[in-house]
Amino acid sequence: MSESDWKLSEDSTRMIQELIARKMKWDKLKGRQPILSIAAAGIVLFVLYALYRTVIAKSGGNALLMLDLLIANRLLCGGLLVGVFLVMYASLLAKKVESAKEDYESLRIETIERLEASWLKEEEKSASRDQLSSFLFQRYAINIGYKS
Repeated sequence: MSESDWKLSEDSTRMIQELIARKMKWDKLKGRQPILSIAAAGIVLFVLYALYRTVIAKSGGNALLMLDLLIANRLLCGGLLVGVFLVMYASLLAKKVESAKEDYESLRIETIERLEASWLKEEEKSASRDQLSSFLFQRYAINIGYKS
């Protein structure tokens, strides 16, 4: 089913295209989130293990020796910085995912409300709406059948 088969007005077609774009953006961000979280957790666990083995165990509780051992180990300092950066980026990505979801959901609800307002061009409005709804659901997993 192509855009010409949708039998929609120009502004309605743009709205559907924007809905598809927002859904794809949200899916892309959702796909990155678990990978980044696993990478961040792995690096943080490695750094904590290395910190324990090379700094805490060797220092015997001496804070100045701990600091000296930490600063002397460039790999550990770099891993610590990368771990902190990845945790901060994972947090930022989680906020972006939530924002993209809210943007998508608000436009999806607006699209459903416009469909209910009968904005299709031709007489077979119900059939056109059903075709569009099934196309969007099958191709992009976008539900415009109901709001919740």
